[in-house]
Formats: sequence, structure tokens, C-alpha cells
Amino acid sequence: MNILSEIKQPIQDSFLLFQNTYDEVLSSANPTLALLLEHIKKSKGKQMRPMLVMLSAGICGGITENTIHAAVALELLHTASLIHDDVVDDSDERRGMSSVKSLFNNKVSVLGGDYVLSVGLSEATATADANIISTLASLGKQLADGEIFQMDNTKLKLFDENAYFNVIRNKTASLFASCAKIGAISSKNADMELELKISAIGEIIGLCFQIKDDIFDFNPDAETGKPSGKDLLEGKITLPLIYVYNNADTHTKTAILSALDEVDVAYIQKVVREQGGIEYANQRLMNLQQRALEMLDVFHDSPYKSSLKRYIEYVSERKN
Repeated sequence: MNILSEIKQPIQDSFLLFQNTYDEVLSSANPTLALLLEHIKKSKGKQMRPMLVMLSAGICGGITENTIHAAVALELLHTASLIHDDVVDDSDERRGMSSVKSLFNNKVSVLGGDYVLSVGLSEATATADANIISTLASLGKQLADGEIFQMDNTKLKLFDENAYFNVIRNKTASLFASCAKIGAISSKNADMELELKISAIGEIIGLCFQIKDDIFDFNPDAETGKPSGKDLLEGKITLPLIYVYNNADTHTKTAILSALDEVDVAYIQKVVREQGGIEYANQRLMNLQQRALEMLDVFHDSPYKSSLKRYIEYVSERKN
């Protein structure tokens, strides 16, 4: 049994219900849209976010019908954002497969992403819970804000760690925090204090997830399912590079700036690996992981808690 199967043990039946619902709602009588949606179903990845929704509901009191609807809504919102991201970034690959953008034209991809988003909103309204709907609405704004802030940082070549964390807090951590919070809300047994605690853990998980993804970008030999150097090709400045640049001598700083201008990915990957950028990012990652595990201690022991602990460890230590 692999690690993800072990993590899903306490939520196995609920996860199957989630998958069935997800596949059922992603349908259309329009032939082009139907092809697009079928491709999405085949390339849905590990579905870490709905897992977090269900584990959070379980640890906070129990999984309900609303938990399933909310998990589907969040996964569809995330999926729609990825479809749109691939159009913006002109990406031909997603999760080791062809992106929607590469198989359809940009117009169809954008409209397909809009359709997926609308289906997600329908699933959110099916909960009839204003708190869940409000959290999802706020999440949409944060995701867009994070992406635009990252674009601004890229244009300015901003080597600022606080700015970096501001981006990933909005772009990635907000999604994981919302998954945890909405899971708690859907359980019907969590009070405000419990919602805040699990949401804070979710945010740290999201930070860990993004830092790990950013580390992958600097390893040209890794089989991560994510094209190596993709972020560097787009000029994105992430934590390993920020550390190296801010601690480099003037000559190296000039060489890094020149390499970014010339899109010399190999040089940047090499200098970051040689000058401690990966080690620094990994240390920050492990510190965050430890904080999340310590925060989890306030919850009563249960199979959900054990799985959530494994989930936190997996996010930080995964190979892809």
C-alpha cells in the first residue's frame, strides 16, 4: 500500500463518493466541452485538496454530505484556476500530461475553465451553507491576487523573501487553508476556535506544498511530473533563488540577473544548487512542517489525526 492509500484509509468510502460525484457533475451535452471535461477527469492528479477537506471534517467531528459537496466545489475551483493558468503561462503540459490549452485553443480553454468554475459554484450552493459559500468566494479573490502579485514581482525582479511568502500565502496556502476550514465547517460540530486552528494548519501545509514545488524547479534530473525549470523559464523568482541572490557577491548577483534576462535556466539551477539555495529552502520547509505537526497536537487522537499527520509529512517529503 502506498502512502496516499494509507492516508486515505479513514476516508476511503467518503473519497469514493467524492470521486463519483466529481465525475458525475463534470459532464456536458456539448461535444467539444465533453471532450475537454473527459480530459480533465483523466488528468486529475492526486486530489490532495479534497483529501484535506475530508480529513479536516473527520478530525473536527465527522464527514457529512456537505463535506462531499464542498470537496467537489474546491477541487473544481482549483481545476478551473489551473486551466486558466496554463493559458496565461502558455503551458503545454500539466501533471505529466498535455494541458487543456495544448489540446484546445485558448478561447475554448478559457471558456472550459469558466464552465468548470460554474459547476464548482453549483456544488458550493448545494451545501446551502453561507459560511462555506463565503469562504469559497474569498478564496477566488485571493488566488487571483496571488497570481497577479507574482507577475508584478517577476517584472520587478524582486528578490524579497517577505514578498515571496505573501505570494504563496495567497496563491497556494489560501487554497489549503480554505480546504481545512471548509472541512471543519461542513462537519457541523466545529466551533470558531476549532475552525481557526485547522485553517492555520491548512495554511502551513499550503506553504510547504508550494516551497516543495519551487525546489523541484531547480533539479534538472528529477522526475517530478513538473517540467524542470518551468518557473525559471517564466522568470519567476522563488525561495531557493532569493536566498542565493541575497547572499551572493556582486559578481554572482550580476551573473544571476544576466541569466534571468537571457533565460539561462541551466546556469541559475547550477548556482542555486551549488550555493545552498536548496538546503535553505528545505530547512524553511522542515521548520514549517514541524510547526504544523505541533499545532495538530491539540486535536484528540483518532485515525483522522494519524492520517493528517502522514499527510503533512507527505506534502513536505514527496518526490513529485
